[in-house]
Amino acid sequence: MSTTSSLPSILIFLFAILAIQPAEAQQSVYEVLDVIDLPPELNPELNTSCRLEFQEQWVLNVAKASISKEINTYGISCTDSTESLSLPEGTIRIKNISYEFSFLDLLDLLDLRARKLQEDVIALINIKNPIPEIYDPREQLLSVYFHEEWGIDADHKVFTKRVKGITPVIWQQRQTTSGEAIHDAETGYPVYYKLKLDRIDFRQP
Repeated sequence: MSTTSSLPSILIFLFAILAIQPAEAQQSVYEVLDVIDLPPELNPELNTSCRLEFQEQWVLNVAKASISKEINTYGISCTDSTESLSLPEGTIRIKNISYEFSFLDLLDLLDLRARKLQEDVIALINIKNPIPEIYDPREQLLSVYFHEEWGIDADHKVFTKRVKGITPVIWQQRQTTSGEAIHDAETGYPVYYKLKLDRIDFRQP
């Protein structure tokens, strides 16, 4: 079965990050708890109270400009105790899954390991398609959209993700034509907007 899907948002929790520098330089490994909306292929009833939870190992290889994900465990969690969902039986292949991974939530934790993850992603982006110099990616890289292909073998409890590319997202303060910051009339806070940069595709083995 081959289908397409696009998820507009993602909820990310980072429960542990472990940066490792093995024999192969510029390679880092991170342990991530990833919680995302269910794609419609796995949620025909469009249940909004249930999410997919993954405990994953991410390997970022800056030198080779690649990201790989290995899923250690996965499951469906529902906030409404009266609701329950399970993955369909058999083997499923879902193409063109896109969802947003936000650095903003992670950096609010003031976690140096989260900052290291962001720095590795920035380095990888700059290898493939450098971020314009007018932006400071350490301060303005809000998120990245992952573009993936999923393979699910529910009978054998195997779930794979293949990262085909990413799209960086910069956040920018809205300004007047003279360069002055624009503030919200009600809150008085600066107004920001999101800007998607060019998609970066990874070479597939």
